[in-house]
Amino acid sequence: MESGLDARQVQHFRDEGYLIVRDLLPPEALQEFITELEVKVEEAVREAVDTGCLAASDTFPDAPFDQRLALAARACSDHLFFWDRLQGKQHKTAGMFRLRTWPSLLDATESLIGPEIFAHPQTVLRPKLPDLEDGIVPWHQDLAYLKPEEAGETLVVNFWIPLVDATAENGCLQVLAGSHRAGLLPHDHRVPRYHGVAEEDLPAGEVVTCEVAVGDALMTMERLLHRSLPHTTDSVRWSLDTRYSRTGLPTGRANKPGFIARSRKNPASVARSHLDWIRAFEEMGLDWTEKVMPAGKG
Repeated sequence: MESGLDARQVQHFRDEGYLIVRDLLPPEALQEFITELEVKVEEAVREAVDTGCLAASDTFPDAPFDQRLALAARACSDHLFFWDRLQGKQHKTAGMFRLRTWPSLLDATESLIGPEIFAHPQTVLRPKLPDLEDGIVPWHQDLAYLKPEEAGETLVVNFWIPLVDATAENGCLQVLAGSHRAGLLPHDHRVPRYHGVAEEDLPAGEVVTCEVAVGDALMTMERLLHRSLPHTTDSVRWSLDTRYSRTGLPTGRANKPGFIARSRKNPASVARSHLDWIRAFEEMGLDWTEKVMPAGKG
């Protein structure tokens, strides 16, 4: 490992369940993925015009990355049109692969789980739009969205990576420091698309608002309670969740493939491009966009 977390950072992550790392990723780690997303936004805008839910005069081609989708969504007659097409797990692109395998990100991961690093199947792009109820994510633990009976002993390291500066106003994350020690809690609280833990059922602890700039990352472990704040600005809070675990340990997503991101023991096993990840889905007979999964799975 060329670099990584120092002893103080590792201890903070283990004690508190989270860590903010400033300037972890340089612009070149992010730009290819952002450029791909700009293309995806253009395609979605054109589709909205073609389907008649967006006027051709409301495409905002000159708006910046953090605003264009919000402007188009506000003008669109279908308030979920863009969310349904852009949020999710379908973005298995060269730019996303480049970001998920960036050396400084894997170095930080290696500091916690060692050099045999598996890029976890569970990863999500989130273009959080202003005042969109479906984008509300309540207090929750990531393990509750996996299969805890399988992966309950696996340390899953999550990086919450902002693609635009994330603030309290545009819906950054809050964490409940130390809550990973409370065990897995019942997730009986429901909002439109997610389930979580109600405020009155939270364990005691300090709520930390985690504002992070482009290039920073918020690291959390699978049992830490966290949520996103309401989005009250007129921009889009773009972010990516990318998770890692030790190769060979249960992921809690046995029905979906990830890929080996780093290996000192067997370097030849490391995925070379996003095409290797896509091929793993195809070999399992799965839709790699993850829009169509076997019944009862997801």
